[in-house]
Amino acid sequence: ISTVGAHNVIIDHNSFSWGIDENMSASGPRFTGKTVEEWRNGTSRNISFSYNLAAEGLADTSHPKGEHSKGSLIHDNATGILFYRNIWAHNVERSPLIKGGAKAAMVNNLIYDPGKRAMHYNLMALEWVGQPYVIGEMTAVGNVLRGGPSTDAGLPFLMLGGDGDLRYHARDNIAVDKFGNPLPMFGRYGETRARLIRAKKPVIWPEGIDVLASRDVETHVLANAGARPWDRDADDIRVLFFIAEGRGKIIDDETEVRAYPSPKTT
Repeated sequence: ISTVGAHNVIIDHNSFSWGIDENMSASGPRFTGKTVEEWRNGTSRNISFSYNLAAEGLADTSHPKGEHSKGSLIHDNATGILFYRNIWAHNVERSPLIKGGAKAAMVNNLIYDPGKRAMHYNLMALEWVGQPYVIGEMTAVGNVLRGGPSTDAGLPFLMLGGDGDLRYHARDNIAVDKFGNPLPMFGRYGETRARLIRAKKPVIWPEGIDVLASRDVETHVLANAGARPWDRDADDIRVLFFIAEGRGKIIDDETEVRAYPSPKTT
């Protein structure tokens, strides 16, 4: 599911899996109009993703670019984006990817078994030719990253790529490998002039939001995230139990774990 230029949207308590691109995203055109304000008004804005499960994006499948197991993409200049108490599991990268000039908050999310990247920011110069770069903004509070069987060794909590700067505030986040050993909180892909600008206070923050301590996040979201927590289907049960047990992996095809269901009409 993706918003494309929409605004004032809540996407809550869903289960997304087996996508051949991102499972849940906020997108739209980069440069509608002539000013930064017009760009931001012309794409997705004020989008909340809460209590969703985005799992098992398919890796080597039918996407024209090749490997494409992705969690979430926040497109260039999208603003007012909130990820609140979601779970990403078994995606190669983009949990989430924040693109150039976007503004997003990550609060109380669980990222399990990312492959090569977990959270990352990237303003791609090739996509901004002729346009002035805009600083992205991101707040990350009370999130948990747990490596799993598919996770690269030493994978950082946040990675910075591309050419644009990111203003970033973080506190009370946990990042560990599959054995519980600490992972780095920051890394890079690409050697450019892009800067991580650390902020002492949140740079984007929704008013009145309830925040759990990071040590309470995993227990809470495993019990409450996804579609119909009181009446889960077999795939959600499998994914959530495997997260709790440190099992599962990135897959190329849904038949590796189960066939598409044929639900009875209710």
